[in-house]
Parts: sequence; structure tokens; C-alpha cells
Amino acid sequence: MNRGETGVFSQPTFQFNYDQQKQRCQDLYELNKRKRSSETEKKFISFLTDSLLPCWYGTPWDYNGITQVPGQGKIACGYFVTTTLRDAGMKINRVKLAQCVSQNLLWDLCKDFKKFSDKSLEYFVSAVEKTGYGLYIVGLDNHTGYIFNDGKDVWFIHSGVYPPKCALKEKAINSITLKNSRYRVFGRIVFDK
Repeated sequence: MNRGETGVFSQPTFQFNYDQQKQRCQDLYELNKRKRSSETEKKFISFLTDSLLPCWYGTPWDYNGITQVPGQGKIACGYFVTTTLRDAGMKINRVKLAQCVSQNLLWDLCKDFKKFSDKSLEYFVSAVEKTGYGLYIVGLDNHTGYIFNDGKDVWFIHSGVYPPKCALKEKAINSITLKNSRYRVFGRIVFDK
């Protein structure tokens, strides 16, 4: 399921094979680790955001959700981030990082932190736009997820507590979750674990 600009969900027209998506993503991750170029990182991030993460869209959110299979069971926000990063090829402690404070998650996996307290959503999205293309982790008052700047738009990809209460991709500027948080910290993911 994908949430478009209008916020309406649509059912995907094709069936994902998650194991194949994971393997391809892991291959691109390893290539990126070996070659270390902006081109290989962009290929990896593009595949992760366009092919692997969408497998999870529509998976129901639950505060205690720990599923490791998209579409089966429920997934909490931290587990959504750590499970998908692990499945993409990163060697991380999925459970420990999913259960920690989001700022600690960022310290472990990211660089170039930017913190915002009591700033408007527009101000925050503008700051993300200035950082350029990339995949980031964002920590909020009581939530975590991905921020993806594709060079045209800024997206919030997360397992959300607000309706429709599932994993989804939405324009950051339209996100109720981002808007309702007084605190936001984000950092660019370092893909070398």
C-alpha cells in the first residue's frame, strides 16, 4: 500500500517477493561498502526506498509490534527502522536499537545530526531539503522513522500511530506525526556496519 500526495492509499498492482528484494538490497549494500562512491550509495538507497521499504507498507502498527515479515503481524516504529536496515544488509542489533531512545539509535547509525525544538514543520522540512539527497533517521518526541530526500520531495517513511496506523510513506510536509512533535532530530545514515 502506498500513500500518495493526497494521503489516499492504493493497493500495489504487483506482488512483492520480500526474500528476493532483501537479497538484491544486500548485494547493493555490499557493493556500496566495497566501492564507496556517491553513485553506489545512491543505487543502494534508491533500491531500499523504492523496492524494499514498500514491501512493508500497509503492515499494521502496534506499540509492541515486532514482526520480521512484512504484512504478517504488527510492527512498532523502532522495529520498522531496525528490521528494514538489518534486512538491507546492515549488521546491527535489531532488538536493542529498536527499544532504545530514538536519539541513541541515531548516535549509533548516523552522522551530521541536526536538532530542532519547537520549530515549525515547514522550517524542519526546509532544513531537510537543504541537506540534499539522502536517507536519514528522524527521532521525534515519542516516535522514529526515516526521512528520505529524493532531490525533489522530502518523505517520511515510518510505522505510524495515527490512522491508518500502519507502515507508510507520506510527504513530510503533510505528516500529522511530524507536525505534532515538538522535538525532531535527524541524521544521515552511515551505511558501513
